[in-house]
Amino acid sequence: MPSNHLLDAKGLTMNFGGLTAVANLNFHLNKGDLVGLIGPNGAGKTTVFNMLTGVYTPSEGTVELESELVSNLKPYKITRKGIARTFQNIRLFNELSVLDNVRIAFHSRRNYPIVNAVFLTPSFFKAERAVKKDARELLSILRLEDKQDEKAKNLSYGQMRRLEVARALATNPKLLLLDEPAAGMNPQETEELTELIALIREKFALTILLIEHDMSLVMKICERIMVLDYGVLIANGTPQEIQENERVIEAYLGGEV
Repeated sequence: MPSNHLLDAKGLTMNFGGLTAVANLNFHLNKGDLVGLIGPNGAGKTTVFNMLTGVYTPSEGTVELESELVSNLKPYKITRKGIARTFQNIRLFNELSVLDNVRIAFHSRRNYPIVNAVFLTPSFFKAERAVKKDARELLSILRLEDKQDEKAKNLSYGQMRRLEVARALATNPKLLLLDEPAAGMNPQETEELTELIALIREKFALTILLIEHDMSLVMKICERIMVLDYGVLIANGTPQEIQENERVIEAYLGGEV
């Protein structure tokens, strides 16, 4: 695999009984890429994310992260390897504070023995102070520092989306998967999200793959776009190439661009 490749998906196929949700999907992501994954509802986009993160084990094919096979690992192990995601339907600990939601994500990187937590050793408290500090810094970057003591359920929709991104970043990913991050947002929130994605990509040296139906966001921010239709990759190119691709226009874009 070329040294600049972060992720390679080879022949990914996902069957559910007699239904093939994704068929023989091949693509790669280079380090630092910002790539969009688009297609009609039911095209298999979230299924792809589920295979990349271990929620589904592919029926066929493999996923490699920096040349290491990860498609046979459990989701928590894939997270530790460096793939984090958000979800189409927001998943937060609604009754916990904003700060505690992020602290929990940091504990996926816990580097002290569990016995330290049981016996409340000095090293445990030192580690907890560091986690709180890092969590607050993340909340500041995501413009949520003034909400850290609020329960997650009391946030606005856009703030919940940003909190979910903060939790993903707390796992220290190399690759961030964003599943419809602009869903349900108003135009101002979408514009702020666009700026935020560019900011975190640069600040955290991330590779980002996003699923999104807001074509203005996709065309504005993505350097490359992949298009799925009925589980098959029908196009992979620059935004201009995608806009001019007759098969894509027929299958998905229509008069949107």
